[in-house]
Amino acid sequence: MLKVIRQATNEDIHEVVAFLTKAGLSTEGIKHSIDCFLVVEDEENRLIGTLGIEVQGTVGLLRSLVVTSSFESEELFALFQEILKLAKEKDLKRLYLISNRKASLAFFDLLGFQQEADPVVDELENFIHAKKLSTVDNCITMKLDL
Repeated sequence: MLKVIRQATNEDIHEVVAFLTKAGLSTEGIKHSIDCFLVVEDEENRLIGTLGIEVQGTVGLLRSLVVTSSFESEELFALFQEILKLAKEKDLKRLYLISNRKASLAFFDLLGFQQEADPVVDELENFIHAKKLSTVDNCITMKLDL
């Protein structure tokens, strides 16, 4: 099954918002940052995955990772490799992620992310997505210097 990972455009906004809404994720801020999102499409151009970055200055926070059940681990790795490329293209110096899935820590370690001692990081205090996640139990914050 051929899948395409590409940078989202303004034409993708409605489809990405619908995809994230269906998954129960916040869509706040997406319309203004669609150029910091990747979309994954299958051979019939159906949206089957997305991953974005909320950006403030030279710092980014990964957000909105949603993939369908047809996604394989190699494809997830490729998606993260592409988001790291996009972060560098946007001249980001540091990238964070917040997760409450302890099973994913090894995967993020492979990508070079390191766990922060405290899940609340001052550098993320003005990020919309970080504020929303601060109410979720057992969150872990990880950082990657680019």
